[in-house]
Amino acid sequence: MGSKREAIFRFMFWVSVGTGVPVEGNMCLKPEFYQNMRIGEKLLEEPMAFYQAGGLLDCYRQCGFYSLCQSCNYDVKTHQCELLASNNTITEQVVNNIIMDVPNRHGQLFGSCKNHLCPNNTVCRVEGPNHSCVVVGCHGNPDIQNVNITSFDAKPLWLVNETVMYACEAGYYPSLDATCSRNGTWSPFQCIPFTGCEKRSVCGGNATAEGEFWIFVVKMDSWVKTYCLSGNNGEHVTLHDINTFSTPIFVKHPTTCVQVQKDPVLTDMGYTAFQKVRVTFSKERIDGDRFRYSNSNFNKQNFGSAGDCVDNDVNDTDSDCGLIGRFVINTNGTGLRIKSSVTWETWGVGGRVGNITRSQDGHRIEGYCGSVVGCGGCRPTELLIELDPNYKPPLDSAAIFQCKTLGNSN
Repeated sequence: MGSKREAIFRFMFWVSVGTGVPVEGNMCLKPEFYQNMRIGEKLLEEPMAFYQAGGLLDCYRQCGFYSLCQSCNYDVKTHQCELLASNNTITEQVVNNIIMDVPNRHGQLFGSCKNHLCPNNTVCRVEGPNHSCVVVGCHGNPDIQNVNITSFDAKPLWLVNETVMYACEAGYYPSLDATCSRNGTWSPFQCIPFTGCEKRSVCGGNATAEGEFWIFVVKMDSWVKTYCLSGNNGEHVTLHDINTFSTPIFVKHPTTCVQVQKDPVLTDMGYTAFQKVRVTFSKERIDGDRFRYSNSNFNKQNFGSAGDCVDNDVNDTDSDCGLIGRFVINTNGTGLRIKSSVTWETWGVGGRVGNITRSQDGHRIEGYCGSVVGCGGCRPTELLIELDPNYKPPLDSAAIFQCKTLGNSN
């Protein structure tokens, strides 16, 4: 009880020597006023505003002018006043600090701002017998789809011209910076999904390392796991199983069907295995003639194609030999598959489409193609892709783009 009384005496001393705040009439504060004081403690909370006070009472008074302010930290030595939007119980011991809760607005201290109902993003200003509500910032979240509520809630009051660092949820970027305008509202913006690897360049401090990322494919109306390069070189999809395509380096005898290695090999002959494929999501297709992530022996073979050659030196124009060109497409684990409407056409001389089979889940397509006269085979008319209705890669198997403020390079 003695320590509490001593604290009150010290408080009254600081009030008498540390403030020049004008109040109405002869100030006589009720005992409850002193009970709202915690000496030697500091609330651990992000201040909504800072104020260089004329004393403890001045700090208390400034808090009362804000509808949002519930308490304040006051440093006895520096007169630094921190206005806080709550009076939570998380504190630390700080000898020179005083916590003051502001449960109500005493008329003696606040004049015409007594019991004011100013909006949360304003501060009350005494104007003789009247008062005004002056905009000082923004409070709350903008009513925008996919906005990052956590970022806006990080501060109870954003001052005019302050910009929110991460305004949109992961996977989205703001069309404009989310900045508090002078009228106390957020600047108009939209949260736009990342629809391609190149969209990283719109955000300051964007990550440009290669890796797996989720991007939103508009035509599929879905997020798709995509491999992005360090530069803006389009989108790729990582293949998890064997994808091989061949026009063997052998020629078939048209009547005996004996296969003889060709040396030197013809320009159509070769073997290619793909680890990743380039995709154009706007057209929902695989670009089969991109070989950045592939290995080839002899001549490159396009994704989805196959063929073989018949010995032209033998006088036979219609070989009955089996087709030995082979292709295997396997999109298992990608979340995508080749559309069932895709067909194969012939290429070269005497090209033939042999047996093509497709697994029940649509992941694996295997085919044999070749020629009955010269060198020829088959290729897809267009490698159209669609979402796999039965499988989507785990969320943690790819990163989600997180966008900072536009143009911020930090």
